[in-house]
Amino acid sequence: VLGVPFYAAVSRTGGDGYRVHTRFYGDNAYARFTLKPSSRVQLNTVLLGTAYFNQNPEGLNLDQVLQDPRLPNPDALTYNEFQKTKRFTGGVTGTVTISERQRASFTFYTRQMQYIESVPSSVSHQDLTAPGGSAQYDLETSRGWLKNHFTAGFDLDGQYMSEYLRPNLGNAVEGDSLLANQGVTESRSAAYLTDRIGLGSKFIVLLGARADHISNRLTDHLKTDGVDLSGERIFNRATGRVGVSYTPESHVTLYTSWGQGFLPPSTEELGSNPDAFGGFNRHLKPATSWGVEGGARGSLSQCFFYDVAFFHSETKNDFERYRIDARPLETFYGNAGQSSRYGLETELRWLPVNHVTLTGAYTYSHFTYTKYDSLTYPGNLVGNWLPNSPAQQLFADAAFELPHQLIVGVGTMAYSKAYIDPTNATWIDGYALLNARISKGWRIGRTNATLFLAGRNLTAKQYIAFTEPDPDGNSYQPGPTREVFGGMRLSF
Repeated sequence: VLGVPFYAAVSRTGGDGYRVHTRFYGDNAYARFTLKPSSRVQLNTVLLGTAYFNQNPEGLNLDQVLQDPRLPNPDALTYNEFQKTKRFTGGVTGTVTISERQRASFTFYTRQMQYIESVPSSVSHQDLTAPGGSAQYDLETSRGWLKNHFTAGFDLDGQYMSEYLRPNLGNAVEGDSLLANQGVTESRSAAYLTDRIGLGSKFIVLLGARADHISNRLTDHLKTDGVDLSGERIFNRATGRVGVSYTPESHVTLYTSWGQGFLPPSTEELGSNPDAFGGFNRHLKPATSWGVEGGARGSLSQCFFYDVAFFHSETKNDFERYRIDARPLETFYGNAGQSSRYGLETELRWLPVNHVTLTGAYTYSHFTYTKYDSLTYPGNLVGNWLPNSPAQQLFADAAFELPHQLIVGVGTMAYSKAYIDPTNATWIDGYALLNARISKGWRIGRTNATLFLAGRNLTAKQYIAFTEPDPDGNSYQPGPTREVFGGMRLSF
């Protein structure tokens, strides 16, 4: 991103119930207006503008990383790969208090966006309009030892996109011919019900159900050689969730839950069609999952708090990326197989003395394939680990509150090794980053101000921040060395 990011915030609450928020961050502009005409109705209006340019360096192969991790991918230089976005969002949120135990909330918005992306094969131009909204009703009832919190709601949103592609002749110079000229309409409707039942002071039972309908329609305006690539992909799924928590004492809660997941292909994945320029990928299916979780949270005293959870899930139709010989510089998506995932998540917080807080979190993840039918990687991959999934992750932080509203903190983030692709033939080593921060607050009259400075990777460690399972080996995304962030927050 070009330019130096800057953050500022101003807020004021008057006795008449009006509130105004503004924010600026780099090329983003944000404004929020709150109107509270009565104690029963509250409205919030949000306006957001974004102008963003990203020069895409692409990933590197292993030889390039060893030579110099700061190198850009040669394809990025040859074809001047970039993304350019202009976006405006306007919306309103609100809450209506019907009675002491009933309330309704809603959100309505619309988003306009212009997007240009240069990749080696083409330059894509997109104009998008995305309206949407949701509404929710909450009802609380109680009778003796039985308490109930019922929620019902729905989501409605859509995206209307017109897109055309021209060939990239090099350096993002566009050819005169059209590779694709199409319109895509995506709509989503969903309804959900949740019931949280309190059985006395010790048990809570949670029941939930949701139904999703997602429709994708494409209109081919180009019809190359008389072939009409227009089509439709519709995905429907009902999912459910059940949970129970038990609080034998005020300082400890035991809980368990079971739920289902549903992940349909994104517009980008559907639009990456291996059979032609334009049109939908007709081979993709939604990924589905189910999972269970159980754990405990609470405190051992007034200064030690914990949350420990075990989880296990099974997935079907996991996605993979692949390439084809006819278009070797493009990425396509397919359903590769099934996986089993289990692990442990922990979070601890300790206040050993006044004004000192120690926080730690540890995650163990065991993610492996139980079935794999790949378009790219031959052989039996059952039992192999999922790519880009480190088995161990650790976070630790210490914060010290000093006199005169001065806060100093130091922490680390550490990851174990992660495999590059499903073959598990190559991997990236683990790494740990040292971070620190300092903030100073003060008050002048009715104004509160906070000045902060933060540093990340202070030891300038060289590491791979992210990997992609690209068949051409351009999988490695080197992480930045030292980073410094600063800003000021004001409130009136």
